[in-house]
Amino acid sequence: MRLTLRTLLACLDRVLPAAEQRELEAKVAATGAARQLVERLQRVVAEAAIPAPRLDGRGLAADANSVAEYLDNCLEPDRLEAFERMCIESDAHLAEVAACHDMLATLAREPAAAESLDAAGRRRLLAAMGHLSAQATATADRREAVENARAMRAAIEPAAAGVSRIPRRSSHTAWLAALGAVALLVALGGLLVEAIGRSRRRPGGQEPAPEVVGDAGAVERQPAAPAAPPAETEQAAEQAGVAPPAVAVAPPPADGPAATPAPAGPPPSPSAAPGAEVEAAAPATVAPGMPVEQPRVPQGDALAIAAPLPAAPVPPPAARAPDAASAVSPAPAAAGETSLGFAGGEGLLLRRMVDDGRPAWAAVPPGATLALREDVVAPFGCRPEVSVRGVTIRLLPGTRAVITAAADGSPRLELAFGKAILRASHPDARCGIAAAGLAGTITAGLTGPVAVSVELDRPAGSDPAAIPARVRAGVIAVDAGLGWRQEGGVPDARPLAGIAAEGMIDARTAITWESEAPAAGRVVRLDPLPAWVAGAQPGDRLERNACAALVARVAAVPDLEQALAEMAADRRAENRVLAASTLALLGDFDAAVELLCTEAPGRRLEQGQWTRLEADTVPLALARGANAAAKLRQAFEDRAPHGKAEALFALARGPGDDELAAGGAEALVAGLEDGDLVVRRYAYKCLCDIVQPSRADQLHYRPDALPERRREGANWWRGQLQKGLIRRHRAA
Repeated sequence: MRLTLRTLLACLDRVLPAAEQRELEAKVAATGAARQLVERLQRVVAEAAIPAPRLDGRGLAADANSVAEYLDNCLEPDRLEAFERMCIESDAHLAEVAACHDMLATLAREPAAAESLDAAGRRRLLAAMGHLSAQATATADRREAVENARAMRAAIEPAAAGVSRIPRRSSHTAWLAALGAVALLVALGGLLVEAIGRSRRRPGGQEPAPEVVGDAGAVERQPAAPAAPPAETEQAAEQAGVAPPAVAVAPPPADGPAATPAPAGPPPSPSAAPGAEVEAAAPATVAPGMPVEQPRVPQGDALAIAAPLPAAPVPPPAARAPDAASAVSPAPAAAGETSLGFAGGEGLLLRRMVDDGRPAWAAVPPGATLALREDVVAPFGCRPEVSVRGVTIRLLPGTRAVITAAADGSPRLELAFGKAILRASHPDARCGIAAAGLAGTITAGLTGPVAVSVELDRPAGSDPAAIPARVRAGVIAVDAGLGWRQEGGVPDARPLAGIAAEGMIDARTAITWESEAPAAGRVVRLDPLPAWVAGAQPGDRLERNACAALVARVAAVPDLEQALAEMAADRRAENRVLAASTLALLGDFDAAVELLCTEAPGRRLEQGQWTRLEADTVPLALARGANAAAKLRQAFEDRAPHGKAEALFALARGPGDDELAAGGAEALVAGLEDGDLVVRRYAYKCLCDIVQPSRADQLHYRPDALPERRREGANWWRGQLQKGLIRRHRAA
């Protein structure tokens, strides 16, 4: 094994196999430079005064992901040598890399280190940190006081020695200094006169615009005159329940009459319908509530990592006809009513349209009006909302739904799969629900949140083309009771048995339905409530940044499929994962399967990213029906390693009990030592799904570990196989 900085860190943190550990220790003992580097590593990690590297410094520190990519062994080869050289030359970078590697190694050896502290532990930690903080502050104050005293002494001592020590200037020196000052004043006066003359000779008598000099990298903007919409526009907007549209003053046409002095204040402009596009001239007037362009950091967005990125506005899609293939007869609308509500919330909302006679998807910009029937999807990482006739429907990530209006004009939510949270501000609000076999109307209780879900589940090993997925649906009263009036269920349009035709449901109670018993429903007490019922839980920083990048990419590229395809090739892994999972929601699995199978440097996913992408895309594709499963299979045939497509699709389906008994378990253990990473990952996933090992047992094997470590983990699983422990555990 070569002696590099990364292998030296692994040797110091003792995460290598025993043979490689002994080999590297011998090389370190025989190499003087390596011993010096070891001593330096121990010193810089223990020294608390070393600051963190600056993000605007030289080298690779401008990229905040450099250390993580280096430790994960996915840094591009052309940057690897430069990064290690920078770490060896800089104590700050060397300390950061060594400390991060030590923390990761500690977590790998001792998973309990990542567990939360109890109350007593938190108090001890805060007390210890308070003592250290006070000690450091006192030391810094004492050092500053000493430096100030030395500076004052240095300034006072020359004055105390007397002015006699200062040499006198001769009279000739004084006259020369005076003449130099007069000459400088005459030169400055001449330059001033010349500048005034040039400004008077400027053609047209135009004054030059004063140059505004601000802070480095700041964006200077001229304040725009406030333009208020006319009274009739404000009144119409208030009646419609939307914010008044922005009004901009357009310049007269070039070939028009000569301009005349305008009266004080903005001229009136005709009112525009909500959502209409107006081409504004500079300076544009920004309406309240609209996103304002933020100044950019000179060194790039890496310096703005601590600040939330503003959501880029999504341009409204071109007008398209509703999808006739999947449309149903719209609900009766009031006279002159053409919209159902408007969109909002966090991230993207996608709608199904018809473009040139074929189904297509387009982004719904925030604030856009909704048609009388909308087939929509909430991508992963996004939590959009739709406000429909007084009811707010928040769609959770990975949800597809159809939103229409019932015969009485109230909103109706038809959930295909996923989860949604409903709420209304008016106590008399109503909403129709169609969630698989649950069909009815919420007649009361929408002032408290109501959760609706449809979950698809497929038995492991079953053929998606022959065996339909299991479907479970539920309507949950979260913290207040709700009124429920059921309509005809499926499949025979008769009311479900086990549920009253109309009545009240208590708080923390759910009405549930399962496809295995389609003619009946149940009322179930939930204690505790499912975690997702709490509403829109914020994602981690990487997920939020990826969602903001997706919004910005869709805003820059009008064609949604092109924008997602470009983002699926992004250099950041979280952006590629989000784009691929969104395409999979829309029925395109090529990008997802390519990411699952690739081992190219800089493109290979970490184990956690791979697990998340696979869980978001493959099980749902297999459960959505024969068409989606056939598209997924074709993607494996097109993107999988040569000769592995059939085996990978079988691993994606998971082995059934009959397959396990017929040698499937032995095949899974053998797959842990396959030459392709995607096969090893799928074999390990299937084994974990079957056995449900503890967290400590999961650490025995990593699909992306070194070969020696993988062999040790495969031998552990082989021992489990010989003991007969690779089998599914049935609930009692």
